[in-house]
Amino acid sequence: MKKNLLVVFGLVLAAFAVLGLAYWLIVLIGGPEAERLLLDTWKSFEAFLLANGIWLFVAIAVLPAFILPVAPLLTLAGIWGAKGGPWVACGYAVLAVTVNLTWTYWLAAGLGRGFIQRLLRRTKYEIPKPDKENEFAWALILRLTPGVPFIFTNYALGLIRMPFWRYFLISTPVLAVTVGGYVLTFAGIFGGGWQYVWMGVSIIVVITVLGKMVVKKGRKTEIEHA
Repeated sequence: MKKNLLVVFGLVLAAFAVLGLAYWLIVLIGGPEAERLLLDTWKSFEAFLLANGIWLFVAIAVLPAFILPVAPLLTLAGIWGAKGGPWVACGYAVLAVTVNLTWTYWLAAGLGRGFIQRLLRRTKYEIPKPDKENEFAWALILRLTPGVPFIFTNYALGLIRMPFWRYFLISTPVLAVTVGGYVLTFAGIFGGGWQYVWMGVSIIVVITVLGKMVVKKGRKTEIEHA
């Protein structure tokens, strides 16, 4: 189970590496002009999203599925919230992330699973089946581990077909709190509402500390059962 799970996570992680490699190749081949073009394109995209809030939150719901980091989009949600209202921005951002974690799960559990199965067919590995005894702990550890992109966890848990209701009940509260803290922080910074900054930073700190505690406990439990 553990080896198979690590192989699946490795394949998902490889998909993330493709984005970085593509960017590196474009800059390497095109030079400074290509890099400047990419930055200008992103700035134009940022301006469009800030001017059209509905598309900003649609982007949060859709684009992370294509390995685009969600942090820059959540930062824009915070900037938008400085004028549109911090709590409104939080609500929309949480809704968008919830939509994303739902449809990407089913994408991974369906088409994605079939693709990975074909890749693994000639190896000794296979996509593991969820272990009811530790799937909750694995999902919680992945969600709370600092630095693990949430889309990575969406795809990984979808691939192993963790029961959707458990996946949803674990994922939604953690991401809602994390996203809310992030958006509140930037809404406060760009809107001058320092109460929102302190509130958002406090939430992020609590989630980070909690995440480290969960990961540490998970590793200790794994060693005890080894």
